[in-house]
Amino acid sequence: MYPPFVSPVRELLKSNDVTLKFVDIGSRNGIIELANVAHFVDAYGFEPNPEEYKKLISGKTDAAIYGIKSPKYNSISYSPYAVGEVNGKHPFYITHGPGAAGMHEPDLDRLSEIRWKGKTYPKTMAEDLKVDEVVDVEVKTLATFAHEKKLDYVDYLKIDVEGAEYEVLKGAGDLLNNVGVIKVEVCFIPMRKKQKLFSDVDLLLRKFGFDLLRYEISPAQIGLKERTAPWSFGPTVGFPERFGQAVQADAVYVNRSILDKKRNIAKAAVLLEKNYIDEALFVLRRQAKINEPEEFLSMLQNYGGRWQTRLLEGTFKVARRLLKPSASNWKQLTLNAKIVNFGQ
Repeated sequence: MYPPFVSPVRELLKSNDVTLKFVDIGSRNGIIELANVAHFVDAYGFEPNPEEYKKLISGKTDAAIYGIKSPKYNSISYSPYAVGEVNGKHPFYITHGPGAAGMHEPDLDRLSEIRWKGKTYPKTMAEDLKVDEVVDVEVKTLATFAHEKKLDYVDYLKIDVEGAEYEVLKGAGDLLNNVGVIKVEVCFIPMRKKQKLFSDVDLLLRKFGFDLLRYEISPAQIGLKERTAPWSFGPTVGFPERFGQAVQADAVYVNRSILDKKRNIAKAAVLLEKNYIDEALFVLRRQAKINEPEEFLSMLQNYGGRWQTRLLEGTFKVARRLLKPSASNWKQLTLNAKIVNFGQ
């Protein structure tokens, strides 16, 4: 969330007695989002990998080693099982790279085509996704979990379960009608056997009134097949990745069918935390029917970012015209993209 918005958003949540419900499915490194409004958040996480769950509850995750820890939420709890389409037991594939473990077996033939992260990691994705062990884990549906916890709604649902995201959403059932914002990892190629792709996830969510806001694609989600040259990706400044294939993305959806005022205020708070300023303003004005405080809404209406960022973006636009995209000036354009991203 942009700093000018933090205090008024907190005051808005407090004055309307709003507590956010955040469900994070795939919490290997702990729950870390919604940090600026953490005091108003009840957070629930899941980690079925037994070894990773031990790290999680002991506070010794891989992220914690680098100083990344969960903020102080109103409440936080973790469950040691997977979330899926049906309740029961399911094979869980523990991969060489612990962050790639999941309920679908990796498709190593397809993954062997993709080199990951260019020159820095000149290995194929198949090497990181080799299966070291298969264990049976307990699976619950999101609908079952919500019933057990007496959750009638979820304001923010994050799903990152390595190819089983569609099954998680199917298992949520009608609860999806009462979910405000979803960030879900989607795949554009079948990285795992029998997995559903982005198109399947998108069609399912649209049935429940969700609109796609944006793909958030990081460099780690783009693969190369033949090249091992350094590369960059700068979507925020309109400079596309020229040499790789988008393998995955984090797709952000917003539910337009939410009618309750408090839930729309919570939805706007999540959107602002994710920096979707325009959509948040739309939700506050049109759906939550918020007209006060006028100065806060005016700030959202007219916010243009820090002057340093605007200056760098302007510089980049000029550079793009002078250095038309081509292989020969790739290094200079990449440098410009990094400068602008740093400024944001």
